[in-house]
Amino acid sequence: MAGGSRSTADRLVPYTLFIDPELGRVGMTEAEALRRGHNVRVARMPAEDTPRAVTSGEKRGYMKAVVDADTDRILGASILAAEGGEVIAVIQVAMRAGLPYTTVRDMVFTHPTMAEGLGGLFSQVQ
Repeated sequence: MAGGSRSTADRLVPYTLFIDPELGRVGMTEAEALRRGHNVRVARMPAEDTPRAVTSGEKRGYMKAVVDADTDRILGASILAAEGGEVIAVIQVAMRAGLPYTTVRDMVFTHPTMAEGLGGLFSQVQ
């Protein structure tokens, strides 16, 4: 906005729709990853399976992640749940760092948080 030549062309840009519940997205969808020739594995989990959803009563929503089956790197994710925009930031950092999904799956997150649900989500990779 202030000028310059910054571009999003080579950057991983997330977005959040502030609806109820929030929709956070980053990276490729499953369809896009397949079109680009990736061998994909997918993880799906209802938001109600996260500890924070249980304690807060905000159980509506769904989480989905797409992983490259050959490298175990996260290709993209969608979080339609309370705090979806905040949770997607965790995935964005992991993607930018090139971490395998197993690193996020095996992390110890603060309990109870929506981000803690990422361990459960990435345990569902098939």
